[in-house]
Formats: sequence, C-alpha cells, structure tokens
Amino acid sequence: MTLSGIVSFFNLKNIEISIMKSQDIFALKPAKLKIKAKNKYFFGLFLLRIKALQNEIVIPYLKGEGIFYINLIFPKRGKYILEEIIISSFFPFYFFKRSTTIPINFEIIVLPHPLKCDLSFLTLEGKTLKESSISRGKSYDGEVTGVRTYVQGDPLKYVHWKATAKTSSLKTKEFSPPQGSPIIISLNDFHGNIEEKISKTVYALIEFSKMGNPIGLKLGKDFYPPDTGQPHLRRMLYALAIYNPE
Repeated sequence: MTLSGIVSFFNLKNIEISIMKSQDIFALKPAKLKIKAKNKYFFGLFLLRIKALQNEIVIPYLKGEGIFYINLIFPKRGKYILEEIIISSFFPFYFFKRSTTIPINFEIIVLPHPLKCDLSFLTLEGKTLKESSISRGKSYDGEVTGVRTYVQGDPLKYVHWKATAKTSSLKTKEFSPPQGSPIIISLNDFHGNIEEKISKTVYALIEFSKMGNPIGLKLGKDFYPPDTGQPHLRRMLYALAIYNPE
C-alpha cells in the first residue's frame, strides 16, 4: 500500500493539464472538451482519471503529452465557467487512490440549439429588398479565392497588399461569385417563446450562410449589418448565446 501511495503521489505531482480551444458547442448536442495532458516526469504515468463538469475520462498510460476529449452535453445556451478539474490516480490496479483539484476558471460559450423551421417567408422580395436597404452601398462579394495581376480600373479596395509587397507588383483579389440577396433577421420574425425564437434565428442564420446570402441580425439594441463568412456568422451566434431579453 505504501508503494501504491508513492506512485499515485508522483502520478499527480508530475501531470500538467490545460484546456484547449474546441469547436463551436451547441446546446443539446454532443460536444467534446479538448484537454492537453503533459507528463513532466521521465517515467510513464498510469491510470489517471480526469473529471470535469461531472464527466470524466480515464488515461491508462501517459508518457510525454497527449490530447484527450471529455464528452459533454449542455442543456441550454449561455456562458458556463469550468472552475476546476479533478485528477485522480488509481495506480496500481485501483488499490490506492489519490486526488487533486486544479483551478481552471475556463469560460465556455454554449451556442443556442438550432431549431429547424420554415424559412421561405424570409426570401420574399419585400423582405429582402426592404430590409437590406439598411445596408445600402455595401458590396457583397463572394469569398476570396485567389489573386491576379492588377488591371487598370480594378477598385483600390480590392488590391491584395500582402501579395503586392511580396511580388513588387500590384495584385488584385479574386472572389467567388456572390450568391443571394442580403437578408436581415430578427427574433420577431419567428413564433414561440423567447428560447424558441432564438433557436429558430440560429437555424436561419446557419442555413442562409450555407447558401451564401449576406446575413444581418437585429438583436435588441444591437445591429449586425449583412455580411458573409464564418467570422461574421460566429459573432451573431455568440451574441445570441449570451442574449438577455430583460
């Protein structure tokens, strides 16, 4: 038992844990918390259990470092704080157990669950043209797909300055063809309670983004002008994740 206790002590003393940025996490959908475990000791570590938010994984053996995942499901949208991680050592063969708690204070933003709904009314001519007038004057080009030699008459805003600096000659960005009309969405476009409206809005933003439409969002006093691209979509989804209607 004494030897078991000593080995368990070294297991815990020589492990370093850090939380790594994971993919977007949606409420009610299986998610993975990405954890990096590093063994600071020369010898391998055995039978480690890592517990976070009432879920856990067992690492049978660790030498060097490794990436591990804890499966999680969050019941609702919002901001969660992972305050601590509990590490336990059961070596050898669960005869002896030692545990330690590591403060983490890691923030997790859980996005609203996308609720499938009818979106056909959002593509009606009156909706898209009237609402998109708010962002009149903005160019909705497709995604950047490459660069080419500058041609006289190309707008200056499309010059690719990094490529120009590398080649010592003017280069212009090339775009994929723009798709769809700008659409601005608000919670009041949908029926249901506030959480259902938020979930339907998330579904609409994701679906129209896939189609290539420039998407905007009215959310309380905040307004996100229509645009394309994943960074823009994420800004709106994260705003909906922490939105408080009160």
